[in-house]
Amino acid sequence: MTLRFDFHQQTRLFRHPIRIIQTSHIDEVTKCLAEVEQTVAEGNYAAGYIAYEAAPAFQPFYRTPPQGEMPLLWFGIYPSVETNIDTDTATSVPTLQWTPLTDADTYHTAIERIKQEIWAGNTYQTNYAIRLESRQNNLDDASLLALYAQLKEAQRADYCAFLDCGRFKILSASPELFFHWKEDTVTTRPMKGTAARGLDSDDDLAQREKLRSSEKDRAENVMIVDLLRNDLSQIAEPGSVEVPSLFDIEQYPTVWQMTSTVTAKTRPDVRLTEVFRALFPCGSITGAPKASTMKLIAELEPQPREVYCGAIGYITPQREALFSVPIRTVVIDAQAGVARYGVGGGITWDSSAENEYQEVVDKTRVLKGIQQPEQLLESLLLKNGDYFLLNRHLNRLAASARYFNFPFHRPEVELALRELTAYHIHGNHKIRLLLDANGRLELGVEAIEPLTSPLIARWSPFPVNSQNRLLYHKTTLRDHYPKATLNNEYLMYNERDEITEFVNGNVALLLDGRWLTPALACGLLPGTEREALLETGKIEEAVIPRKLFTQALGIAFFNSVRGWREVVWEE
Repeated sequence: MTLRFDFHQQTRLFRHPIRIIQTSHIDEVTKCLAEVEQTVAEGNYAAGYIAYEAAPAFQPFYRTPPQGEMPLLWFGIYPSVETNIDTDTATSVPTLQWTPLTDADTYHTAIERIKQEIWAGNTYQTNYAIRLESRQNNLDDASLLALYAQLKEAQRADYCAFLDCGRFKILSASPELFFHWKEDTVTTRPMKGTAARGLDSDDDLAQREKLRSSEKDRAENVMIVDLLRNDLSQIAEPGSVEVPSLFDIEQYPTVWQMTSTVTAKTRPDVRLTEVFRALFPCGSITGAPKASTMKLIAELEPQPREVYCGAIGYITPQREALFSVPIRTVVIDAQAGVARYGVGGGITWDSSAENEYQEVVDKTRVLKGIQQPEQLLESLLLKNGDYFLLNRHLNRLAASARYFNFPFHRPEVELALRELTAYHIHGNHKIRLLLDANGRLELGVEAIEPLTSPLIARWSPFPVNSQNRLLYHKTTLRDHYPKATLNNEYLMYNERDEITEFVNGNVALLLDGRWLTPALACGLLPGTEREALLETGKIEEAVIPRKLFTQALGIAFFNSVRGWREVVWEE
């Protein structure tokens, strides 16, 4: 039974437990947690989870959905911990087909019920969640680790964990801290407020600013901050509860999240059980007021939450306890052959059922595995020692680096490019610039030979999806394009049958006496030459349906390295 924690990019492995402390009985939860704390005081480590349905053990008036088959509390006791061990595998990832256990009509009815309770004053905000299920049999350890690696890569969160608890395997990629208790300071970072990532850099920044300024999301966040302040006051030294930051916006591959930080100094007599009694479950995944809102959740959610929205973490003999709120978490029941995933959001009076359902959809994208590029790419023309459109290339690279959270130090890149020119003062060269996820730069040089053949083009054998964010960024991930060569190209189109671009360049069509190039929203790369030609007025932007193609009096391919090329069309 190995437990792996990838918290804050440091791997901790707990292997070969000397003891398992677990219970499925509500009246044994606090006694078991006290045993866990005692074994840690004797010099051991403890790692595991507490399920959401354990809440009444800490406050008997809390109501929860019916208890599931997972233990309410499960901790392994370990004499030591291994750190920074690379255990990722290259095994193929199993495909899970997820089915929601709540249909759209039931979801909408639940939202209306919550609004009725808000009107009655029984809740101000309710974190309503649904479950998804996937039937899975015979997933071996390698497949589970591969699935965890995919989930971790797709979310890139600070609180990832893989817990092999025997019958139940927990794969968590949570971005949310429950609490960090070190010596006499406890820190919480509730997460409330979500916006989907944009497709290109401008759209993405607009989404971030929309979340930052959203009155609804700020109101939700403040409600939970106030709840956490009140919870922490139960274990804090008088006057020590503080809010160091409000409304921070954190970037993840599929969503933007709003967080705030609340801290307190704990009283000397406080023990781990008292911390859980005051804080569990986290207010960000219940709502406010906590007790009456949990009662409403118990009435609306027919399935147990189990470890979802509970707590996952570890305790060290160095007086440190670190627990996440296990959202973005898959649980595999090996005995039943089923995988489960919970997902939800905070519902307030201003909530729209349609928008909230879309937020749920946004949060499930992590299950599909998000393709993350290993390298960003720029192809530059170096002509007799001068770079063509250099600032435009570096601006695009900077925007994509920001989008994918790649380190990018522009002065260093500019210096490397200048140094390269000393060896290539004469002639035309294509410079291939690669930037990886760690900020490492790689430069390649290729002499540009004169063109001796016309460019022949034909339709792509398949459409692109305009919602694929990789279309808007130049990366080494090219699976969404057909294979093209210097003189043989494919003209792309999207799911709406709108023309987009060539594989290796942008396109312009001569229609009604004007050179038109497809609008970015159709799903294409914002080419540097395209940007320059739009500014000079040589081309204009438009949505071009594929049915207009036969009316074009001219077709042109263009990019910053090869310039403008007339195209010979081949049916």
